[in-house]
Amino acid sequence: MYKTLRVLIGFAALCLAHTTQAQLIGNTPYSRYGIGEINENYGSIRGAGMAGTGISAGNSYQANTANPALLYYNSITNFDISGAGQIKNVKSADASQLDGNGNLYNLSMVVPLAKRWSSAVGLRPFSTINYEINATSDVEGNPQASIQRTYAGEGGLSEAYFAHGVKLFGGLTVGGSASYVFGNTLLETSANVVDPEQVGAEQIRVVRIDRTTYNDFFFKAGINYRQKLKDKLFVSGGGTYSFATDLEAERDVTYERRGPDSNPVDFPVADEDTIQGSIHLPANWRAGFSLDNGNNLTIAADYTTYEWSKYKGLDGSNDKLKDSYKMAVGAEYTPNANAIDSYFKRITYRGGLYYANTQFQLNGEDIKDKGATAGFTFPIGRGTIYDLYLLNVSLGYGQRGTTDKGLIKEDYFQFGLGFTVNSRWFLKRRIE
Repeated sequence: MYKTLRVLIGFAALCLAHTTQAQLIGNTPYSRYGIGEINENYGSIRGAGMAGTGISAGNSYQANTANPALLYYNSITNFDISGAGQIKNVKSADASQLDGNGNLYNLSMVVPLAKRWSSAVGLRPFSTINYEINATSDVEGNPQASIQRTYAGEGGLSEAYFAHGVKLFGGLTVGGSASYVFGNTLLETSANVVDPEQVGAEQIRVVRIDRTTYNDFFFKAGINYRQKLKDKLFVSGGGTYSFATDLEAERDVTYERRGPDSNPVDFPVADEDTIQGSIHLPANWRAGFSLDNGNNLTIAADYTTYEWSKYKGLDGSNDKLKDSYKMAVGAEYTPNANAIDSYFKRITYRGGLYYANTQFQLNGEDIKDKGATAGFTFPIGRGTIYDLYLLNVSLGYGQRGTTDKGLIKEDYFQFGLGFTVNSRWFLKRRIE
């Protein structure tokens, strides 16, 4: 009883305390476009270790939030909390910069409501904006002077969701989720002229500040079918479809005068009228299939696509986004979950590969993203039929972009850490 109470209190406190936006591939110039980096790995750290796969790979002891139809396989209460971070080298043709970040990755609780029905609530990042770009150009007619421009942005959106998974018959399960997306972004633009003949003139600059708040609902449907092929061999196929939606948005634009320390030197020098409207988020779908032996081995493959060409910002622009896709393969293997002679046999080992053609096309160049991942699940204690505690770890290395045509290339190392509690809450006591 007290263990259950502690889990519930911890879950509620974390939900209330979450005021920051989780970052996935943050600190990147590419988050300047659209609503920033989109969280495409909707599952847990388990999925991150398998290159983000999991649309058809159900698991009884890990949160199956990538596809709500897989929630059915969580037959006991599951609580999962995880964080993720990265170290990244961002470089152009003639310069480089080392960055790092870390934040919340997933927070969820899955509860079986009936023999064929499980439900989940959770909180996860939806998108992240985090960039700073400095550019210098010449002043026409004055070769000694230059214009220094700065573009910076931060913030993002979070997603609170409520999902259900139900078994219909045989190996067919269906599911759906309703999500409330909310958050805000802060974008700043400034420019000043640096002229050796006018010393000090560049120390005061005017900054345009764009503050935008977003909120609304969107919905997702999922389906999965699992079939036994022969003894110790099963095949599963599944998919999800996220419906297009319009997020309500409100934008305030102000102008400030700032000194060399970037602090305002007086009150805002101008304000624009508040703009209210909406942004259009396009639909996306994911499909996957997996093979498993019903015990300790799973091999999975996923395909994801977004119709980003249909994105519309608050001003009606598309931000030059294009349709994107991602392909990934992953696997997991546990030598012997019940081994008593070796702890290493009880560890689950994972790996995966992914390749994506992102929604960004700059200077005529498609921005590609590719990488490899690894992961582990370490059981904590022996575990019983009532409780099972797991420590999940994911690692990954990837490359995105190119230094050709004046663009940016990112070499990044990602890592994730999560804690999962499986507990049987609802047991009928018998007195004999």
